[in-house]
Amino acid sequence: MIWKEIRDENLGCNSFLLGDEVSGKGLVVDPLGSAGAMEYILTAQDLGISIEHVVETHIHADHRSAAKELAGNLGIKITFGKNAQVNFDYVPVEDGSLISLGSIEVEVMETPGHTMESISLVVRDRHRGDEPILVMSGDSLFVGDVGRPDLNDADDEIIRKYSEKQFHSIQKIMKLPDFTELHPAHYGASPCGGLFMSKKPSSTIGYERRYNVFTAIKDKGLFVEKQIKLLKPPPEEAIAIRAENLGPIKE
Repeated sequence: MIWKEIRDENLGCNSFLLGDEVSGKGLVVDPLGSAGAMEYILTAQDLGISIEHVVETHIHADHRSAAKELAGNLGIKITFGKNAQVNFDYVPVEDGSLISLGSIEVEVMETPGHTMESISLVVRDRHRGDEPILVMSGDSLFVGDVGRPDLNDADDEIIRKYSEKQFHSIQKIMKLPDFTELHPAHYGASPCGGLFMSKKPSSTIGYERRYNVFTAIKDKGLFVEKQIKLLKPPPEEAIAIRAENLGPIKE
């Protein structure tokens, strides 16, 4: 398996390029505007893979995405969770949807909570085995924390609803084997998480099962109360950035 992480350390953002070295097929997850589309295209060329899919785990509110630019340069549509309300055509995926890159298989897991369209991507390397090797969890499960439910310009009732969904999504992710690598979309100083977000950009499901404050909470009400109580101020320009990532209004 070919695996490359491209980060913006100032914003605490992760993006990923992965592919199958035999088939040469690859995909990019959560491409960063600060890196630019050509960074992903040239990196893929250096690694000997062809980008066939551009996947967004959710609509970002803290940074500008390069997904539209990258997909446009490649002549393909962006892949989103089926509930994405973007203003352009996209490829919708849902629980159990599979993206095959050869021996590398990417399974979609719907994990709403941070946003309603949020997905996580479970990766298997069939050349090595049938169990998951890693999960790209977007803004659902972070290292030490979970994604916040309040960046959609929503009222208190909707925020609580999103937090409840986040609780169920975390329980879903935690069904993965302990040895599964965890690669979230953010880390460190990112405003998309809470007070417990680690500066370490990756972890394992087993470690988070044992030491993440939120995975230890098995009661939905307690989870929601704790998450809402510990919310940080939203990112600057969150509404404007989200609107830009949603794309131009259709006429």
